[in-house]
Formats: sequence, C-alpha cells, structure tokens
Amino acid sequence: MTNHQAFAAAVYTSETEDRQALSKFAENKKSSNINVGGVLQEALFNHDGEICGIDAIDVSSGRRIPISRPAANAGDCGLDVSALTETTGIIRQAISDRCDLIVVEKFGEMEQSGKGLIDEIMQTIVEGIPLLISVSEAALPIWQERSGELGSVLPFQQQAFEEWWQEVKK
Repeated sequence: MTNHQAFAAAVYTSETEDRQALSKFAENKKSSNINVGGVLQEALFNHDGEICGIDAIDVSSGRRIPISRPAANAGDCGLDVSALTETTGIIRQAISDRCDLIVVEKFGEMEQSGKGLIDEIMQTIVEGIPLLISVSEAALPIWQERSGELGSVLPFQQQAFEEWWQEVKK
C-alpha cells in the first residue's frame, strides 16, 4: 500500500445531502470485522429542531463526550476544550491499537489553526494507518497545505468512501 493512498479528505459542502455518510461507512466497516477507531460527531437538537450541542463519539467504544453545549453568552460557541482534549486520547489509542482504519470528523477550526486533533491526525498519516477525515470545502486548501497535497480528495458519499477503501486495502 502506498502512503499517498492511505488517507483521504471526505469533502462536504452546505449542499451535501447525507452528512451521516462517514458514520454509516464506519459502522459498515465495523460490522465487517474491520478494526475501526477514531472520532465522529453528532449534533444534538432541542424540541424546536435547533442544534443544542455536539457530542464526540469514540468509534470503537461508542462512548460519547459532550464537546459543545450552548454558552450563556452568545459570543462564546460553548466548545469544551477539556472535552476536546479527551478526544485526542481516543485517536492516540486507535494509533496505539494499530486500527485498520481511523475516521475523524472533522478537520475543524481548531485543527486548521494547528490545534485540536491535528497532531494525532498527522501521526495517523505518518504511521501509515488508513485515515478518512471530513473536511469542509472551505477548509480544503488548508487541509491540502497541512497534508502536503498528498492523499485523496473524495466527495462526501458512502460509495466514494467504499471505492477508496477497496484501493487502500489492496
């Protein structure tokens, strides 16, 4: 397996129809006895259908970590930095366990600025462990700069993820 195939950016836009494609792909691989690790995110909604928080989900254990909750003052996004730090341990454990595949949702503002999960994301790439990471179309230039313009760029679709996986595991 060549390293440039071993990681891919799953690019989404505001028009992306199935924002659950990454989690469906991860669950599909797990049900096929592939050792999948990493972190997914799930938005939580209140009774009015408004987002009221975000949980990080440990792909291997299903453990939920509340990473964002509404803040009292509107100027604060409510991101819990200590909870975000906890998610770095999930990725480190997946690397240590030599998972067959690591998924990360997402290459967010923290990672774009060189913080958050960026060290663990880059360590996954260096270790040659297949990595699928969701990246917004707006953040793609920053992702490509950080990743040396290596790796694949995929549309945010389960079928594209499956085709990439078939190439990676050859």
